[in-house]
Amino acid sequence: MRFVLPRVILGNLGDLASRWGLLRALDLLEVSDVAVFSRAAEDLPPLTYPNLSYGPLRNSLHDRVGWEAIKKADTVLWTVGLDLQDDSSLVKLIYLWMNFQNYKRMGKQVWVLFQGAGPIGTRPGTALAKAVLGGVDLFVARDPGTYNLLGRLKPGLHRLLAHDAIFFPGFEADIGRSRQQTPDPLDRLFDTSSRPVIGVNLRQWFHFASSLLPYQFSRKAYLERSRQRMLEVVGAMAQVVDALRRRLDARILLISAYQPGVVPWEDDLAWLGQVKDRFAGDGEVLQIDQPLSIPDYFALMSRLNLMIGMRLHSTLIALRLGVPSINLSYTLKGNDILQHLGLAQNAFPLEQFIQSPELVLESCVQILENREDEVKRVQSAVEQATAANLEVLRSVIYPLLPEPIEGWSAKSGYEKE
Repeated sequence: MRFVLPRVILGNLGDLASRWGLLRALDLLEVSDVAVFSRAAEDLPPLTYPNLSYGPLRNSLHDRVGWEAIKKADTVLWTVGLDLQDDSSLVKLIYLWMNFQNYKRMGKQVWVLFQGAGPIGTRPGTALAKAVLGGVDLFVARDPGTYNLLGRLKPGLHRLLAHDAIFFPGFEADIGRSRQQTPDPLDRLFDTSSRPVIGVNLRQWFHFASSLLPYQFSRKAYLERSRQRMLEVVGAMAQVVDALRRRLDARILLISAYQPGVVPWEDDLAWLGQVKDRFAGDGEVLQIDQPLSIPDYFALMSRLNLMIGMRLHSTLIALRLGVPSINLSYTLKGNDILQHLGLAQNAFPLEQFIQSPELVLESCVQILENREDEVKRVQSAVEQATAANLEVLRSVIYPLLPEPIEGWSAKSGYEKE
């Protein structure tokens, strides 16, 4: 069975981490024939899977090598990000429909793995979403909201419930390799005192400025329409950071979820910089703007005492690495995903955060005061999600393999040494 992953990911460390997790899991299951399109080799884990260059129109077109990879594949794995939704633009749904139809015309199976869907709230969006799902053979949903929406949109769809692809094994080995560097480039951010080190992430919230056009084609208009609300987000976060500095002497790391310089107009640094500007004379509020490899990013997140993330995957990657985390949820998916993990109390609607930042502050204080118990709770949630994801992936991959995997059974599972 031959697989290909054509989804475009440009600099988004959360999406890259989820793809990293899926590729690690495929390797764990001894799936050898997988081709991956990516921006650069360093965006993939060090496996033997071939790395192919993106083509024009967000990889809708390819060079000769790319077309050959698509033609040779039996199944297209569409995974990580680019959720099925209509709250910002219908163009995304049109793009998915056109690409999925193209793959079907080429005789390929289309599996959407560990992916989200929703909201779908308009008639055109509903029609397009149904058309997209018409080209899908399997959809593994990362949360119950997605799973239930898919059942309403296409009742006969083969769908399974799982979690985000961040919840797979293998990240710890990457962190171990990162920490072997001498000197460790992250040591300057962590001292030996008892003070907590807290990560903070903010993102441009494009849903403040919904439009028919994707934000890529109307960046200035989106920015202007969302500017006032984003200033409110920055102000609320500055209040939390100020209180954490005064009450806990916490060191604050302002962490973007983007590789610097790859997609500057979508980078979080501009908003994090506005938070930093309010603490210009405070050397304990640090903006992380240096390039980090993906394993270094994992290592950074794993050493935090707490993560406060507006980007969903900033929260999820920290949780995956055992770090208690709070999500500032700008859509329903944040609460739904954390509730599915058994961590619903760690999600705060963004509007609530803007109006009452002290609620998030008190949650931070409570988590840090009971951190040992919080870590155990997070670790338990991660173990359950990882086991569930592995079982779902095994259940769809195993029957397709030409030879049985030694030591694996549906009842007992399998662990590769």
